[in-house]
Amino acid sequence: MNRTKIVLIMTALLLTGCHTSRKATTVPETTVAPAPEVETPVPQRTYTAMNFVGEVEGISVSGQLRIAEDSIMWVSVSKLIEVGRAMCTHDSLWLRAPLLGHDDAMDYATLQRLTGVTVTYDEMQQIALAPDAEERIALLAQRLGFNAKVRITQRRTMDHLTFPYTKPTKP
Repeated sequence: MNRTKIVLIMTALLLTGCHTSRKATTVPETTVAPAPEVETPVPQRTYTAMNFVGEVEGISVSGQLRIAEDSIMWVSVSKLIEVGRAMCTHDSLWLRAPLLGHDDAMDYATLQRLTGVTVTYDEMQQIALAPDAEERIALLAQRLGFNAKVRITQRRTMDHLTFPYTKPTKP
């Protein structure tokens, strides 16, 4: 019985506590000039996506290469499941091979110390976008110390990529 009384009293206090004696006032209507529309230039960037199949040190692989021209490159290599991925920017590389337990980020100077080969982002982009990319990739792999044969199965050029960048749109 005491519990019921307490609940009723608490409910009554709660309901009366929500009551207000203040009345809403009206505010005179004012007009605000709309902000001027500013045209923000969107940098035009070309995006390229490629699918490839190949052989690295005798192991057949397939993969994808996505390039946001003069900005970033993504590579994903698979053998039934994803074997590794890489992201390359102008100043750094990120390499991930979860099956081998590798997850490394480095700059190009570190890559040069590890492999003895000088490679830059611009050089890798030129190789990937060249009409004879398959031969150039094989030469770059040979410079890095391993055998690789690549055949590009599909190449698309677009004005946007769905992953991971999207082009800004006008509201």
